[in-house]
Amino acid sequence: MKKQEMKENYLDRNKSWNHGEPNIYSLSEIMADNIETDLVFLKTIKKEIQPNCKHSKKFQDIDPDGNPYCMDCNLDL
Repeated sequence: MKKQEMKENYLDRNKSWNHGEPNIYSLSEIMADNIETDLVFLKTIKKEIQPNCKHSKKFQDIDPDGNPYCMDCNLDL
């Protein structure tokens, strides 16, 4: 995930732009915190749109539009 990588880079004090004078590490921490908030929202959205069907393959069928779905819980797969 690119956002996770960006957050880690902001918190890495070994980056050339993240140490020395003027000290911008506090700004980097704030930016990393904002990215963490984005990550929480993205994970929540992913849980909402990702199907969580645990039924066996025998309950899966294809609707007239060609999209797979579960006949038992009626989730789009």
